[in-house]
Amino acid sequence: LAGRARGIVDRAAIACLRLTLYTTLDRSDRSVEVCLEFQRFRGINWPPHPSDDQVREEYERIWQQLGNRSIEELVDLPLMTDPECLATLDVLTGTVTPALFTDKNLVSLVICRMVNLSLERGNSDGSCFAYVWLAVILGPYFGNYQAGFRFGRLGYELVEKRELHRYQVRVYMTFGSLVIPWTKHVQTGRDLIRRGFDAANRIGDLTFAAYGCNQLNTNLLAAGDALGDVQREAENGFE
Repeated sequence: LAGRARGIVDRAAIACLRLTLYTTLDRSDRSVEVCLEFQRFRGINWPPHPSDDQVREEYERIWQQLGNRSIEELVDLPLMTDPECLATLDVLTGTVTPALFTDKNLVSLVICRMVNLSLERGNSDGSCFAYVWLAVILGPYFGNYQAGFRFGRLGYELVEKRELHRYQVRVYMTFGSLVIPWTKHVQTGRDLIRRGFDAANRIGDLTFAAYGCNQLNTNLLAAGDALGDVQREAENGFE
């Protein structure tokens, strides 16, 4: 068992590097292949285009595992310690963005599996990203916007209260640009987008720094800011 876990952890580390490289090069198809190859090594065969039934089954398991607990209670789950699960969450976290660009069902399956791993084994840095992305798909894909916002806030609060900071860039940007505007004025999420960009720029996360510029420009336009201000931000982004 120890040898299997070490093999998975080592493969996950290599997979994460490849995922980052291919996503930055706009090769989402190759990123998805990396994830599916890693899952096959773990004995899990996912198709690149899962069926609606596969996604629905994984989604329903979230609510079965949640049981009588409130979404807010999940902030107090114990921290995940299983190295195989931690490694798997890292790979799945890196797969969310390229999966989003390739197949609606695949990104839903990835996110739901991340949440289920968190409910089974405890919270981790990857769980923060999983919860906030569950928020993104719960409304449009499953028609549950109210629960979606609560899960999004859970992901944000895990970063803030439990100091799970590894993916805070992604959590800030996703919550600020894709979740907060459902219930509050679009401008309310702007500070989180800026904080996410600053953090991404500071640590050299090129992909999410670029997403931050895109999201900020969209926010400025949606909020009705002066076009001159939007242009200056766009030019800053190019720089």
